[in-house]
Amino acid sequence: MALSITTSNPLINQVPSVIDAGFQQVAANLSDPDHSLNYTSNSSSLLFTVSYGAQSNISYVAISGHTMTNGSIEIWDDSTLIDSVSVSRPNNMMFTFPSMGFTDLKIKFLPVNPLDSITVSYIAAGQHMEIATGEQAGYKCNWLNRHLTQKTTSNILTAPVSSLTQAKSLKGSLTLPNQLTAFSEQQWQDFIDFAFEQPFFIKEQEANPASSYVCFDPKFETNSHSETLALNVLKLGFTVFNGL
Repeated sequence: MALSITTSNPLINQVPSVIDAGFQQVAANLSDPDHSLNYTSNSSSLLFTVSYGAQSNISYVAISGHTMTNGSIEIWDDSTLIDSVSVSRPNNMMFTFPSMGFTDLKIKFLPVNPLDSITVSYIAAGQHMEIATGEQAGYKCNWLNRHLTQKTTSNILTAPVSSLTQAKSLKGSLTLPNQLTAFSEQQWQDFIDFAFEQPFFIKEQEANPASSYVCFDPKFETNSHSETLALNVLKLGFTVFNGL
C-alpha cells in the first residue's frame, strides 16, 4: 500500500470564489497555509463550495483545519464528481487520483444539518508522489493521535482529584531504507525544496482521505545503504497537525 506525499501546490497564491460566502470573510485565507487565517461559510445553505477555476496537472486535493463533523466533502471538476468522503470528525483530508486537468476545481462541503456553518483553514492541490518501493517504517499513525496531553493531581490515597488538559504538538517520522539513488538525487531533492517552502501533506491509506495530516518543520537526513551504493536510506522528521 503506497504512502502519498504532496510535492507541489499551485493554489498557494490563488483566490478562490465561494458559493454560500460568509459575511466579511476573506477568500484568500483558504489558500494560505497560516492556520490562524480561516474562512467561515454562511449558515443558511446546504452548499458551501470553494471554486478554484481551471487547473492543470492536479493529482491531489487536501483540506486542513475544517470543522465539518457530520456530512460529506466532495471534489468536483465543474459538474463531474471526482471523489467524496463521509465525515464524522474534523480530520484533515487528502484526496488522490490520477493526474488530470480541471475545467473548474470545486470543493463542496455538505453538512447534514443545513444550518451548520463550516470553517476551513487551508486548501491545497497539486502533484503528489507515492512511496511504493522499499519499506515504509518508523512513522506513527498520526492521523489517529490527539493533540492533547493530560496531567492529573491525586490525593493521599493516590486517587484522581483534578485534571488539566493541554494542547500539544505531534511529532512524526518517516524512514525509507531502500530507495534508489536516482530517486534520492532527483525526485526527493525536489520534494525537499518544496517542503521548506510550504507545509506538505501525508496520506497513509490510499483509499482513506482521512488518514492524512499536514506536516511542517521538516528535518531531512540521507545515508548510504549498508549493502549497496545503488540504494540510499532516507529519513524525514516533522511536526504534525491532523485536525483533531
